[in-house]
Amino acid sequence: MRYAELLCHFRKSLRNGNWHRLSYLEKGLYRAILCYTKVKGEIVNAKLRAMVLRIVEKLRETPRLRILKAGQEKAKRILSTYMEKDVFDWCPELKGWLENPDYIFWLGIATLTGIRHSSRSLFR
Repeated sequence: MRYAELLCHFRKSLRNGNWHRLSYLEKGLYRAILCYTKVKGEIVNAKLRAMVLRIVEKLRETPRLRILKAGQEKAKRILSTYMEKDVFDWCPELKGWLENPDYIFWLGIATLTGIRHSSRSLFR
């Protein structure tokens, strides 16, 4: 990763608000890496490079990606719960819903905004 690329991610994250989602440690490391790459050029250490890449991944995240990630996690939990309870024996089309990108997106929005999903009351 070069200085220009890191600076570009930094500026964009300030504009889209992702910079404020980072912890103080991540912000400090990123600023230190910015200074280091400005002087030295490029990061050579593989461990440090991996840490910076994780931070850059957080900086590049968009609301859509956050929603899809939350929806994917929720769909996996629902899938495992329903497989244990043998729900797919009497409702096989539900498995298709859990693979549908639109339904996963809706699950993500519901998870992030706190909308209760009806599956919670089915097996309590």
